[in-house]
Amino acid sequence: MILGVGIVGPALNHAILRWVGWRVVMPQLLRRVPAPGELGRSVARCGTCGRPLAPILTAPVLPWLVAGGRFAGCGAGRPRGCAGVELATGLTFGLAAAQAGWSATLPPVLSLFAGLVAMSAVDIWAMRIPARFAHMTAVAVGVTIVVATAVDSGIDADTLRAALVGAAVLGGGLLVLHLISPRMLGFGDVRLATVAGLVVGWLAWTPEHPVLGPVEDALDAALLGGFIGALVGIALLVMRRRNDPFPFGPSLAVGAAVVILASL
Repeated sequence: MILGVGIVGPALNHAILRWVGWRVVMPQLLRRVPAPGELGRSVARCGTCGRPLAPILTAPVLPWLVAGGRFAGCGAGRPRGCAGVELATGLTFGLAAAQAGWSATLPPVLSLFAGLVAMSAVDIWAMRIPARFAHMTAVAVGVTIVVATAVDSGIDADTLRAALVGAAVLGGGLLVLHLISPRMLGFGDVRLATVAGLVVGWLAWTPEHPVLGPVEDALDAALLGGFIGALVGIALLVMRRRNDPFPFGPSLAVGAAVVILASL
């Protein structure tokens, strides 16, 4: 949990704010997406003192809660969403560690959870899921799954195949919905589901059910995410009194995370 709140959470905040500034704020000001290097080095900084909101390993920036939600240099307030990112990262990391213990299974789960928190935060903020975040999470998850499989039992093709089955079922199901109605479900949700399906399928593999296990858990994650999304949609409809779009990525992330934690 300390790793999530103190190190990974601030690093995710830096990546999130950098992406939102570059892909959401600046295009509104310039009426276009700025070219790489056009505005100098893209670093998330305080608008008052210029202090970088960077990962704690590269700059001495304290977590939101420790710093009281303010920058040390000028006392300006940090975005409150940063606290949510750090808390969500710490909570998911703590739950995963409590379930899995110190084992080779833990790194793939933590890699996925960090990516899910980052993608969900941007989806809530800007109704978009960055392809870059999904791709980086997929690489981290893929590498750690291969390493964990090798550590536990050598390179086991069956468990690696189960990860692909989970990704195909969970991501493929949402891809069908996206093709039917792109306005209802964005392709970013498909990316998120595909990455989450890798870990869902990998953890669901058993010698008795090498294919059925990953398929069932992937379907469980999809159904649970859909159920949570429906509840969120109903709640927003009641509060807003109008049927506006809302981000589905966080609901899908929670559904996948619950199935993963139950599998550990």
